[in-house]
Amino acid sequence: MKAWGVSHVGMARKVNEDAFLISMSSDAQSGYFIVCDGMGGAKAGDVASRLATDTFAAQLHPSIACAKPEECVQNAMQAANTRVWEMSRSDPALEGMGTTMVCLLVQDGDAVIGNVGDSRAYLIDEEGISQITKDHSLVGEMIVRGELTPFEAQRHPSRNVITRAIGADKSIRCDTFPIRPRPGQYILLCSDGLTGEVSEPEIYYEVYQSEAPEKACQTLVEIANDRGGRDNITVVLVAF
Repeated sequence: MKAWGVSHVGMARKVNEDAFLISMSSDAQSGYFIVCDGMGGAKAGDVASRLATDTFAAQLHPSIACAKPEECVQNAMQAANTRVWEMSRSDPALEGMGTTMVCLLVQDGDAVIGNVGDSRAYLIDEEGISQITKDHSLVGEMIVRGELTPFEAQRHPSRNVITRAIGADKSIRCDTFPIRPRPGQYILLCSDGLTGEVSEPEIYYEVYQSEAPEKACQTLVEIANDRGGRDNITVVLVAF
């Protein structure tokens, strides 16, 4: 297993409210990977994303061995939610802060993806690219109800309105997706700063068809910035 990650403030923002973390065992057989996107427009989104990332990691330290990996992910995400919620209520300067989170836990050949918000996880292999997570966003729910197409959602005026976030409420509902990656597959985690500028076919090309996965994260960030970089951009790529 190999992994790469890049985060960039973009071309329009002054503060990078995204955060990411890559942590692998010494034999590169197990690990966990996180991408968080601080709530745009809320106070201290950068504090929320870093706090959530650090709290999730602390829940899995010093060993990532979990008897029930899905439960492990859910508990770590709930711990992150509690920490951000409590911090936002204890400091007026941080009131209202929150963050999305998408994470991947790999252990003993199995993997679990968890998400809250609209940061995404994709599976990429010889068959193409498929989104694993479901967006917890207003437009995501409208797509499910058949009121919008994915193309229309990309430019919808409410595309940045999320319906679930770490720290928004005292408790959180997170989705989990158990998978068993096989050699040659990739999992990509990203904030919406990437998917707002770069299409899924373009992501697929840079990760799989370019035959340079180690350069894909940086290249994807550069493409997003070349198109305006209207948001912070974070990409983590895990190769199996």
